[in-house]
Amino acid sequence: MTMLEGKVAIVTGAGRGIGRCHALALAREGAAILVNDAGTAITGGGSDQAPATQVAAEIVNMGGQASADTSDVGSWEGPKDLVERAVTEFGRLDIVVNNAGITCYDSIASETGENWQRVMDVNLTGTAALLHWTARHWESRGPELGRAVINTSSPAGTNPPPGAISYVVSKAGVAALTMAAATELCHLGVRVNALAPMARSRMSEAIPILDEIMKVPETGLDRMAPDNVSRLMLYLSSPDCRFTGRVFGVDGDRIYLFQGMSAETVIDNGGLAWTKQALAAALETVPQRDASWMIAPDLHTQAGAPPQNVLDAFGRVARGEPVEVWKPIDRR
Repeated sequence: MTMLEGKVAIVTGAGRGIGRCHALALAREGAAILVNDAGTAITGGGSDQAPATQVAAEIVNMGGQASADTSDVGSWEGPKDLVERAVTEFGRLDIVVNNAGITCYDSIASETGENWQRVMDVNLTGTAALLHWTARHWESRGPELGRAVINTSSPAGTNPPPGAISYVVSKAGVAALTMAAATELCHLGVRVNALAPMARSRMSEAIPILDEIMKVPETGLDRMAPDNVSRLMLYLSSPDCRFTGRVFGVDGDRIYLFQGMSAETVIDNGGLAWTKQALAAALETVPQRDASWMIAPDLHTQAGAPPQNVLDAFGRVARGEPVEVWKPIDRR
């Protein structure tokens, strides 16, 4: 008997890349899959029914159960139909993999309200909404062990770089959503975890600096293969999973566990209210950069935030020296 025999899963963004690997991996373990993908561009425009339809057909052809769904998850009410459809077609719902995501490459200065809202709608609202409607369904059924939600955050959300501000904020929001929802849903037997994957995808293909890293190697482990992420997703979906409320990074065979939003430094004033002078003096001894670790493909380093060049910029401004203006790379 396969690990997920009799289980039913919804996978969003399942038509291509990491989402497709997730759907196929769950199906191989016996789960029936509602394959959701609106078939948009990575910036959220357009639509195409083919990706979801092809993945569903692939699962059926290998002897599994699957249906294609091409609805857009980027609204609060829309994902309600996904839950209802999964239950109607397959009789139950056990696993939700929130993988759908888009990005727009803008800085906070160049960002448009339209692009910002579209990214938030898909990446954060869509994830929260599907989790909401799933939770409502599970509440109606009562507690049951074996339920799992796997959300998709990103190293860009846990260690935010410049250049895709709406994406960064949306993925940081997914990490926070995961931690909060894990507490709220434990009484129903639901484990809620998140992935921060590093793997070959349409988004990685759009970033020139990653071209060399993302190449398929001639020998050895293909670290950037999406299947590496799906192996961890399967564990988080399985009865073997011991975790909830955690964010996991994936880089080939390397698994990273993030430590939430850790408050590493404490200063106190011995029970007295701070004066302006005392507070300034106490903070003068605190490092300007935190001790956070960052991950990137084939990289795990205690980089600290913000980057040193950000702090150096203030000195240059004070001296009247020019500071390089950061601008997004045009990837249109």
